[in-house]
Amino acid sequence: MDLEAHFPLIDAVDHDILMYREAHFGGQFSIMLDYSLKEGKGMLPEFDRARIERLARLEEELKHNLAPLVLTAHEVQKIADARDAYRKLRAIYERPSGKSHLPRLIADLIFAEDEAAEEEIAAIVAEKGGIVPLLIDLLRSEEFYDPLFPGYGQAPFLAVKALGRIGDKRAIISLFEALGQGDFFGDDQIIKALKAIGKPAQEFLQHVVKGRPFNEDNEKAAIALLEFKDEEGVASLCFDLLRQPDVQLNPCLATYLALSCAGLKDSTAQQAFEKLSHSPHLSRSLREDMKSAMLDWHRDL
Repeated sequence: MDLEAHFPLIDAVDHDILMYREAHFGGQFSIMLDYSLKEGKGMLPEFDRARIERLARLEEELKHNLAPLVLTAHEVQKIADARDAYRKLRAIYERPSGKSHLPRLIADLIFAEDEAAEEEIAAIVAEKGGIVPLLIDLLRSEEFYDPLFPGYGQAPFLAVKALGRIGDKRAIISLFEALGQGDFFGDDQIIKALKAIGKPAQEFLQHVVKGRPFNEDNEKAAIALLEFKDEEGVASLCFDLLRQPDVQLNPCLATYLALSCAGLKDSTAQQAFEKLSHSPHLSRSLREDMKSAMLDWHRDL
């Protein structure tokens, strides 16, 4: 059979499927297809079952493993790295239990097939502050954000849930740094974890949002402060910043600050905010965001 005639049919998603199979399913399409029937959390939405079956048939026709035929050297190395991560995690279970109690709980969390992993998280939270450094290490580990690695890219956000429930302020900086590394759902979990930590997280975010010169950290802090908008001093700080001309020229930052002003309680501050919302030098979108914030005041009446 002419191999060249088939390879143009293999696109980037097919490469990802082959890499996924090699990393997670021992290089066996049969195991991967069985897993897809169970609707396990590790099966990515873009991996259509019909596409996997097509690749399996092609491999059967060729009587040759597709992976070494089509994957690049870089892709092969990533598979090797993912398999090595699996090996290291499994080795934790081979250590004497007294020496690997906490690492074993982290490995359990990574290997959890239940998306919520409530049982694994409960066991971790019971350890309180003692396990926080290991959770922070998991949160900071870039490889575990990659679906090719153990945990299918979801392990860091399970660590986020655990850190939020423990509420240890040592996690604040690492949680903040993780914002923007995943999807919207992941960021939402991180912000909820920061809120759960409470006053120390609030004070950290207030310090960051005021920083100069403006950068991505200001915007991230402003987004996270939305969760704190009803806490004392947060809405007032956001309004003070919003009054500054250079802030008004920063559309994303200004929007998030304006929305946090929904937490303004003082009538004088509310009147000043409403007056500012009519300023012609503000962008139309910012004025609309400010009107949206003011609607919340009336809902609270």
